[in-house]
This record gives sequence, structure tokens and C-alpha cells, in this order.
Amino acid sequence: MPRLHRYYPLQNRERIQMSGSRMERLLESASLERHRAGSPYLVYSAKDERLGFKRREHRNSTEEFISLVPVPRRPLSLSDLEWRSMEDEINAANFVLNIENDIETDDFVPYTRETLSRATGFLQRLMIHAHSANLVGVGVPRIGPADRGSIDLYWERSDRTLLINFPASESVANYYGKKPKSEISGRFDPSEARAELAVWLAD
Repeated sequence: MPRLHRYYPLQNRERIQMSGSRMERLLESASLERHRAGSPYLVYSAKDERLGFKRREHRNSTEEFISLVPVPRRPLSLSDLEWRSMEDEINAANFVLNIENDIETDDFVPYTRETLSRATGFLQRLMIHAHSANLVGVGVPRIGPADRGSIDLYWERSDRTLLINFPASESVANYYGKKPKSEISGRFDPSEARAELAVWLAD
């Protein structure tokens, strides 16, 4: 019986000559080994390695799997929206720090970050107090420059107005408010929350 020879091409273009029976057995073994779950592709000999057996490298996986399922967001409440509007107004108010004495008036006083911080800090405390007391609808004032380096918080609603002025050289604030059948005015320490002003605005 004549011997059957088959040739297996290699990457280095060499050829190995092998009997058909041994080639069939090795190819069958290779096929079964590759399909076996968890196979490490053991190398039995140099010839077996040329037939395609390679030792599998086991690596410890450090990958983390992240769920791509969208998480529904809670709709913003009225207090959340009001707080965000206040933050936007506070960020926009930084423009007062760049105001210069363009017309060279004698009574011009530069606007400082200290004065602005006293005004915005009071506004934040007022809003925190209002929301903690479930007073929604206090509204967000306009923050702007006033005379001699002072800064104003000005609320203007359909039936009421409230103006709070923070002088540059004083640690007190002045306020005046008006609504139907009610007017308020006075001076106070801006480090306080002044709960009655929040009630007056929201009532």
C-alpha cells in the first residue's frame, strides 16, 4: 500500500512531510483540543507546535462591567429650579467687579469681591431658610451695582418689590419693600437669615 503524503504550509514557507495517518490524527486532536472548554492548547512537541498548538496565556481580568441601562432622573422640583436660577444670577453678577470709573466721578468707589460676597452670601442663606420652611416662590432678585460701591438685591414681582442694599464700607444692609397694603424698611446684619423677609416675599 503506497504511503500518502501531505504537506502543511508554514509561515517561514518551509514544508514538513508527514504520513497521512499521523497528520489526520494530529489535525483531529487539534480540532478537538481547540473546541474543548478551558483548553490551554498544550504543546506536546516541536512538531505539534508547528501544527497550531499554542499555549494559552492566562490573565487575571481586572475589567469592570458597567451597566448601560439608563437611570431615570427625578424631575426637578420648584425649589431646585429656583436654586439653579439663583446660582446663575450669582455667577452673572461677577460683572460688577470689572466696573471702572469711566466718567471719572469724584464719588466713585470700586466694587469689591467682599461687598459682592456679603450680598450673595445673604441671598443664599435667605433661600436656604425659605426652602427648608417649604416657602417656594420667594423668587430670584437681580444683583447689580448701586452708588458708591454698594450692591443691590432687587426683587420685582407683579404686586411687590423689595430692595436690599449692601454698602461697601459698612457691615449692615438697608432694605425697603412695598406691596399692597404693606411696606417694610430697616437695617440689619447681613450675616443673619432674616426669615421674615422670606415670608414677606412668598406670602
